[in-house]
This record gives sequence, structure tokens and C-alpha cells, in this order.
Amino acid sequence: MSNPWDPIVLWYARAVREMQKRPIKDPTSWRYLAAIHGFDSQLWQQHGYLQAGEALPSPADQNTYWRQCQHQSWYFMPWHRGYLAAFEAIVLAEIVKLGGPADWALPYWNYSDSANAKARDLPTCFQSKTLPDGSTNPLWLAQRYGWNNQPNHITLRPETVQLTALKDAQFIGTANGIPPGYGGPQTPFWHGGGNSGGLENLPHNPVHTNIGGRNGLMSDPDLAGLDPVFWIHHSNIDRLWQVWLNRNPGHQNPGSDNWLEGPVNRKFAMPRPSGSGYTFVAKDVLNTQAPNLNYVYQDVSDPLGGASRVAQRMQTLAAVHPDIAAASTMANNPKTELLGANTAAIKLSNNTVHAQMQLDSGAKNKVLSSFQASQAATRQLQAPQNAAPPQEPDRVFLSLENIRCKVDGGTFNVYVGLPPGADPAQYPQNLAGTIALFGARKASQAEHGGNGVSQVLEITDIVDRMCQSQTLDTAPMEVQLVPVSDIEDDDEVTIGRISVYRHGQ
Repeated sequence: MSNPWDPIVLWYARAVREMQKRPIKDPTSWRYLAAIHGFDSQLWQQHGYLQAGEALPSPADQNTYWRQCQHQSWYFMPWHRGYLAAFEAIVLAEIVKLGGPADWALPYWNYSDSANAKARDLPTCFQSKTLPDGSTNPLWLAQRYGWNNQPNHITLRPETVQLTALKDAQFIGTANGIPPGYGGPQTPFWHGGGNSGGLENLPHNPVHTNIGGRNGLMSDPDLAGLDPVFWIHHSNIDRLWQVWLNRNPGHQNPGSDNWLEGPVNRKFAMPRPSGSGYTFVAKDVLNTQAPNLNYVYQDVSDPLGGASRVAQRMQTLAAVHPDIAAASTMANNPKTELLGANTAAIKLSNNTVHAQMQLDSGAKNKVLSSFQASQAATRQLQAPQNAAPPQEPDRVFLSLENIRCKVDGGTFNVYVGLPPGADPAQYPQNLAGTIALFGARKASQAEHGGNGVSQVLEITDIVDRMCQSQTLDTAPMEVQLVPVSDIEDDDEVTIGRISVYRHGQ
């Protein structure tokens, strides 16, 4: 995407323009394809994408094809890959009709490329109102407001494109999100709320809200597919699935039939360029070079240089051992235990919100004991050569439960353990992560369960430093939620509970 008007981008724009002319009933139209991800007739009319009384596909077709997006689910990655493949095939067919190349493929936006100073800038082709020939640019969109309400120059915030999720060793997350896993929790066909996997939490969700802002198309799953940048963003998310698999032989997709043949309760359905349809399951989209997909990515190298979460942590704790990467993993069947929680729901606003959690003394002592035992084992490594390597201490997670709102698009930075009166910007080491409200509006509605979404942030590194400085045991743990986008009172953004969990023996 570094060349603003690369021929690949120009052909994309020309195909989008033709697809946008088609009626919504046409399975190859721009709007029909966007509705596969999500559809809300009231929102679409409000944003000018649907006219009152406009003819829609039959109820049967809508039930089969529309409103399928998989979020907060272990199908997040395979469903979106199949969705991209169907979209790419329809765009390619249109490009060939227009006289374009038969090997055209969808580009990706690598916004996490640390070697490129402009990587986080929304590519020029999406910010220019005209194409090079002076005609209207169909890739430009007015309803992108950005995190700072500067729609003419959108740059993603650096903390929203971090790739720490690539260090997650396991694909499947737990139901309560501790740990969240790279790919998300086990679910059936899932178009609701709950806990997201690591890749969905970051960078997927914040990129959506950093572009859409408050009330923009990209900030809401029922509107996001209408924005041409949606597809370039998801190409990169799909690429990061392949990067995760490549970077470590231990990184594996689920091997159970429940996932490979799933979802068993409802197959995924997509349209072909001819307008006919087909179904697929997770196992059908695992090999990107198979005939049904037929693509490769230009770059699937490891941006983290092989860094292992466990090895990095143990090195930080001064544990040195030849077999550290393999041997110092957490013991089998770790347990999850509540350390503490705040006492009431929290309403978020444009001001920093503080929450305190009094940690249970028994559970806290287990964290401290596991940390001290690891340090003691580290010292013993200098004794007999056959001494066992230290076992990883407890991991600690912050859970933000039942996040509800009436308008998607808000973004908050979450800090843990800041010194009293500290400026959060001066303590990046205390940044636990980012909350993005992508999908929270819909998940807050009764017909979608009404429980909102939840997000789990690992704060192990922060807690390690608190253990080392002996501050974990001195006061309640404080969390600060710092808004980085505009929130209004009538957005009614609330968090049902903030809790801390230990994960270990």
C-alpha cells in the first residue's frame, strides 16, 4: 500500500465503483456483500445506504447469507478468511470484465510495520476524494472520523497496532477469557458478544474504531463492510493468522472436529461471482494456496524475531538456562482464581476514570509465592548442572466485564499500578492495553444477549515489577481508564465489573 495509486489499487477502485451501482438484492453488489458481515436497516437508512421501502433479498436469502460475522469466537479467523475469499472472487470477476488482470488479488495494509514511518497513516488512496484521472474516488468515504475527529488525515495510534498477541502459544481461549487465546473461545455459530481472542482484541478492534471514530462506518460491525478500507484491514488480520502459524512450530490450529467441521449448527454461506451460493466450514480455508483460495502474502515473516512470551519473561526475571524456552512453561492444568474486583459498575466518559481493587490476601500470597519460588530456583541454577529450570510464576489478567454502550467507536487506554498523581503518558510500562468498543452496541441489545462484550488484558509484566518492587502487597490495585476518543454521556458506556485473576497452580 506504499504506492498510493498502484495499478492494483486503481483496479480495486474501478471494481468498487461498479459494484456500488448494483441494487442491494444482487449478491455481487457492494451493499449485499457488506450485509453479510452485519445489517441494521435503521442504521443503514440513517447513513444513506438504504432507502425506505427499497426492495431487499427474500427473508430466506437474508437468513442464509446476511448477518454472519463471527466475533468473540474461535471462528473469527476462518469465517473472515472465507468472507475475504468470496469478496475477492467477485471483485476479480468485475476487474476482468473491465479489462483488468486475471491474477489481481486483494492488497493488505500492514499498519504494524515498524520500519515504515508512514505505516500507521491511512493509505492515500482512501483519503483522496479523486482518482488520478480526476474522477470521483469510490474508496474515499466521508464517514470516517478517526480517534481525534480529524477525518482528512487519519493516523492510527501506535498502541493500537501492537502485535503482542502473536506471542500467545495457544489458539483456543477459555470461556471467561483467561487466557483469551490467539483465536478466541470455543463457540457454536456466534453473532453475539462475549470475550474476544488476542488477535481480535489487538490490533483488530482498535483499528476499526481508530478509523471510524464515533458514529463512523468502521466502528460498527453492522456498517463496517460498507467501507472499502474494511477489506484491506481484514487482509492484514488474515495475514497475521499465517504469521502466527509460521513463527513457532508449537502454534497450531485446533485439531478437533468441532472446529474443523464447524460450525455444526449452521454452515457458513457465501455468494459466487455468478450469484449462486456455496457453504464452507473451517477446514476448507486452512490452506491459502488451495484452489478455493489461491493466494499468498508478500510478507509473512515474524515481526517479533521469534520472541517467546515465556522466554522473555524468564529472562526479565533473570532466569538463565539453556533449555529455558522449552522447560520453563507453566505447569499442566493451571487454575484460575479471582484476586479481586471493584465494587460497582463504572460509567466511562471523556475524563479519566479510576477504579480500585482490594486483592484477596490468600490469592495474592499465591502470586507472591510463585514469583519468589521462581527467583529461588533461578539462584539454584548456579549449583548442580542437572538442576531443574525455574517454573514460570503465576500469570495475572485484568478482565473488563460486560462493556455496554449505545454507540460504538470509543477507545480507552487502560493503565494499572500508576504512582499517585502520575501522568499516564509518562508511564508506558504501566499501559495494560486498549479497549475498543467495536461491537459493544449490538451486544448490549436484548436480542443479542444484552451482556455487551468483555475484554481481558494480560498484566503479568506489570505485576512482576510490582512483586520485584514489593508494592503488590502495599495497597489496593488501581486501574485508570484514559479516553483517547470523544465519548458523550448519552453513549452510556459502562463496565459491569473490573476484576483481576491469577492463572497458575
